[in-house]
Amino acid sequence: MRSELIEFFRFDDQRSGMLRRGDRFLRARGNEPVTEVRIPIGHVELMRRLDQLRYAVEADGGRRDEALALLSDVVTGVLGTCVAQDEPVQIDLVTNAAELSALPFELATDAQGRPVFALSDPPLVLTRRVRTGAHGERQVWWSKPRVLFAAASPAGAGKAVPVDDHRAALRDALKPWSEPLPVAGLADAVRDSRRMLTTLDRASLPRIRNAAQAAAAEGRPYTHLHVLAHGCEAGDKYEPEFGVALFADDDRSIARVTPAMLRDEIRSIVPAPVVVTLAVCDGGNQSNSVTGGGSLAHALHESGVPVVLASQFPLTFAGSRTFVRHFYDRLLAGDDVRAALHHVRAQLHREGADTAHDWAGLVAYVQLPEDYQDRLYEVAMQAEMASLRTAQMWSDRLVNEGVEDPGAYDTVAEHLTARIASLTRYVEGAIAAPAEVARLENLGLLGSAQKRSAELSFHRRLPDAARTALAEAHRWYVQGFTHNLSQHWHGVQALSLEAALTGRIARVGQWYAAREAAVSDDDAWAPGSIAELLLLAPFAGRPRELDEAELHLAELVRRTRAQWPADDPFPVDSTIRQLGRYVRWWTRAHGYFPGAAGDLAADAARLLERLRALSERG
Repeated sequence: MRSELIEFFRFDDQRSGMLRRGDRFLRARGNEPVTEVRIPIGHVELMRRLDQLRYAVEADGGRRDEALALLSDVVTGVLGTCVAQDEPVQIDLVTNAAELSALPFELATDAQGRPVFALSDPPLVLTRRVRTGAHGERQVWWSKPRVLFAAASPAGAGKAVPVDDHRAALRDALKPWSEPLPVAGLADAVRDSRRMLTTLDRASLPRIRNAAQAAAAEGRPYTHLHVLAHGCEAGDKYEPEFGVALFADDDRSIARVTPAMLRDEIRSIVPAPVVVTLAVCDGGNQSNSVTGGGSLAHALHESGVPVVLASQFPLTFAGSRTFVRHFYDRLLAGDDVRAALHHVRAQLHREGADTAHDWAGLVAYVQLPEDYQDRLYEVAMQAEMASLRTAQMWSDRLVNEGVEDPGAYDTVAEHLTARIASLTRYVEGAIAAPAEVARLENLGLLGSAQKRSAELSFHRRLPDAARTALAEAHRWYVQGFTHNLSQHWHGVQALSLEAALTGRIARVGQWYAAREAAVSDDDAWAPGSIAELLLLAPFAGRPRELDEAELHLAELVRRTRAQWPADDPFPVDSTIRQLGRYVRWWTRAHGYFPGAAGDLAADAARLLERLRALSERG
């Protein structure tokens, strides 16, 4: 997404100020000449019009519509005309002066008077940013999500917030990472999003801090923080602020948390979340510019949180549900945060009968890392891999539990087909990987998906479909290995499928290249690659070397325990699954290893038994 900077300047202290009709600012926009902008509204009038957008006066629809129209004209004139381009564009807004931050620029319209940031196609996305210089060490952008959901409805704060709806939305967004498919013929497994989602139902500042610090201490910090609570008046009569109503330390009374208090707690967490979403009324309200009181969102972003979303107006419960569901659905699937923001704003606008002007209230502070496009691709790939593992789990259950229902197989097969289509777009389509390393990994994922699809066809007694899918898997693995011979996993998979499908390894040099690459790699996967290459050794003109293969299986178990979580020994599980294919599927009886002296079922069975024994030891 192309980014266009619009920045406003004035002299003197930027941290506080009030709008006066006729005040002059300098506006710098992209490569255009710097221009002077005069403010067409005074501070009192702005406060009056903003107050008419509060839902306490919502019953007077005429006043609300009048306020929306007037403020739209004001911000459109100050911002300048924004026109949708032939590509997605981010308007990167830096206001600097506190009084300009109070203007609801999200209400800007196009030449036809339509809300340009809600209805533009391709998307025209407005984000805000604070210039603060270095914040210290920049956060590493996330590739695997972990969400802390902090909710609070203390007595006296207001109506109970919709905790269950927000939790369900976050769980749904995490489905590719944590939830199995509903498959006919099998009881649905218990959803296990605990590793990805933690809920604090009675959130307080200490609870948020303690949960985040504990996660960081175990090496799995929270990447996202979602806060659901009522907004409240905070500060004092001299410096009033909009804060958030959390629980106090006694777990009963209300704590009126100011922006500075929340900022200091988040700042104490290392590493801090890189995305914070505030489903909090007035969480992005900057109207108190006279005394310099910034909003919750502004304070968090200023302290170094790269992405903060909030509402600059009161937020309806219906709007909060739409916000959390549509934003996190897109973001956790690997969408650009700016595209996800535009999608949410457009959806809120479509739902205006239920969510009123929540679409205009949504404000986003965004400062993205320089390698953001590469990181986006990695997030999408991690989501696809997690979804593939979900399909693998269900495929294994279908086989292991002897399910005969064709509908169950069709459900998993359809899921795999969708994943293959999605992954192919990342290799060959307009969203191909910006980084070669990521693209090579994607080729391997495509091979894995096709191989899993072939296995389902085999168990459905569709041998021709199984062989066709294996041939397609072989094609993807060969592409990956040809592009980079250090990718030993691609090489081993390509060689195993070539031997199974044709009964030979035509280019023996590839066997040696794959082994050399694996020997030079200290990753957990490398010993498994070497063990399988030794299993295939007779097809490379070498003698059987099963004793040595068993030694590498022991190293596979050791490295997996050292490098992977104890409850997720994926390299070992994957190798067990692969050896099992030689035993029950890739056999002469099923038409594999044609023309060869025999298959590898007996040798693979020996290695499989040894690996299972090694993995079961403490």
